Amino acid sequence: MEMNYIRVTSKGSVWKMILLIIALISIFVIAATLINLNLEQFFARLENVPGVLNSMMAIDASIIPAALLELVTSLSLAFLALVVGVCLAMILSFLAASNITPNNFLSSFIKGFFAIIRSIPSLVWGLMVIASLGFGNTSGFIAMLFSAIGYLVKMFTGSIEDAGYDVIEAMRSTGASWFSIVYHGLLPLCITSFVAWITVRFEGNISESISLGIIGVGGIGLLLTQAIGTYNYAQTTTIVIIICSFMLIIEFLMTRIKSKITHGSR
Repeated sequence: MEMNYIRVTSKGSVWKMILLIIALISIFVIAATLINLNLEQFFARLENVPGVLNSMMAIDASIIPAALLELVTSLSLAFLALVVGVCLAMILSFLAASNITPNNFLSSFIKGFFAIIRSIPSLVWGLMVIASLGFGNTSGFIAMLFSAIGYLVKMFTGSIEDAGYDVIEAMRSTGASWFSIVYHGLLPLCITSFVAWITVRFEGNISESISLGIIGVGGIGLLLTQAIGTYNYAQTTTIVIIICSFMLIIEFLMTRIKSKITHGSR
């Protein structure tokens, strides 16, 4: 009996995949060459790893109270930057969304401006703010605020634009004002996705508040940087365990919140 074969891929798809793999390998080789990736040196120094790991197999309980206090500082910075960022981003997003913006030029300006903001890492913002205001928590708050607004404006704007034009056109046909369309029409549709993006950004704020300690902003990141700088392995290990444990708790809580939002209370 003659068998009939059904082609599940197009004739050129195999060649396209081969070309894609070749292109990716070529890009990898070029990138490794540009950064002078020295694998020989890497493997040669692997013998130092057991000694470092052995030094880090210690706990310094005396640092725990100070670490927990600084962790609260980092959490406070992340939360304050999130609250202010959400308030500002929500206003700017409704002005930037193409389906509800009162002016197309204003929409393009907001999107372009915050694209530039997002392109600059929070550490760089932190350095620029520190150069103006000096070291401290205020500089960290402002640096995180830039990053938070840049991220949330992009995500909120996308959610608003995905809501479609049906509700907007229906409300406009009844003579509803711009504010009424936003408050009574779009906000109820977008609030679920807004809260989901906010939970994601909160996790990012916490990570950034810790990493900003590298440049002198307060919080547990500064304590970790000091421990690493003095080669105090026991303190470093203790602080890392505290940070990892805390981030796991935050991840669990944010996952539960997003699940409740998506599926409702059960």
